[in-house]
Amino acid sequence: MLKKSLAVGALALSAMLLVGCSTGAPAESEATASTDAVAQAAAEAIAPALERPTSVGVDVPLAGGIPEGKEIYWMQCSSPACAVVGEAIKEATDAVGWELRVVDAGLTPESIKAAWQQAVLGEPDAVITSGFSRALYEDELQQLAERGVPVLNMTTAEPPEDGITAAQKWGPDFVDQGERLANFVLSQSGEQTDAAVFSVSVFPNIGLVADSFADTISTACSTCEVAIEDIPIDALGGDLTTRVVTYLQAHPDVNWVYMGYSDMMIGLPAALQAGGIPTTVRFVTLDTSPTTSTYLANGEYLTAVDTSPTSEAAFRHIDFLLRYFNGEDTSVSTAHTLPVWMVTKDTLPSSSENFPLVVDYAEQYKELWGLAP
Repeated sequence: MLKKSLAVGALALSAMLLVGCSTGAPAESEATASTDAVAQAAAEAIAPALERPTSVGVDVPLAGGIPEGKEIYWMQCSSPACAVVGEAIKEATDAVGWELRVVDAGLTPESIKAAWQQAVLGEPDAVITSGFSRALYEDELQQLAERGVPVLNMTTAEPPEDGITAAQKWGPDFVDQGERLANFVLSQSGEQTDAAVFSVSVFPNIGLVADSFADTISTACSTCEVAIEDIPIDALGGDLTTRVVTYLQAHPDVNWVYMGYSDMMIGLPAALQAGGIPTTVRFVTLDTSPTTSTYLANGEYLTAVDTSPTSEAAFRHIDFLLRYFNGEDTSVSTAHTLPVWMVTKDTLPSSSENFPLVVDYAEQYKELWGLAP
């Protein structure tokens, strides 16, 4: 049964009761078989994503050379995850000898619009953005479109159209992430799954994952429970941990939690322990960082992470621009072929630094671009 909280920032939803079978040996036997079937089906569905990928998903070499003298603007939000993306984009622009200008977009509607105004006043050859709704910078987007400046989006719910030239890891990719997270959870708990979701509506892409996660569980398991809590943006870096602990204290039957993305896990294990939340409540999230990877490695509530192909998507953006500036076919750069990988404690490559999904991603792209030594 799917439950959604419509009140932004509510501290608790109505109580959830795990639906069970009636007493008696025959019913118990049927319940066990049904639970095994749910878990087995989910395990089969998630199995391919548990293997580390080896390909960046592009196999068509660049036909022309590397255009020179390009300046790319990167609209970077103030979340730590955005800084990681910026580092990956710089690695890619450095590889082709282009200049990257990092524009601080903050996290508020006002700061985002101000950042885009800088792009309009400047002379970018292309602009890369991530996450925020285009409604916050629509006027500036259209001004850039009129000038023929390609705008590339990533980690977004919105399709690449009407001013957005191309996108990486958008809409359908987030739906797929929600399905993978849900199948991992179901593979572990089957019909005993009672899940809560902490989403952030200001990031529509996270909303897509949350809805997909909840829908997948509800479709696969009629007796499972899943509820969605929408967290306001000012809770990030504020009272987020208090909200989560308070919710779980009020809902002791919850045994799985999906936190919107990795930064939302920071500081949470200590708060959960202090709040008396048992470690039988397990967490999943998106993306990794050295902090959250440490939680995963140490078994501090975090159990699995659907990793983000940050480096691979950054290089894919530059792959698109190379082909775009050369007038080549760009469809290979926009295909939904980014690598995927769900990491657990046993498969985590490092808990001290960020890591790519594909070990030799840079070498693969440089070979495609004719830059391999």
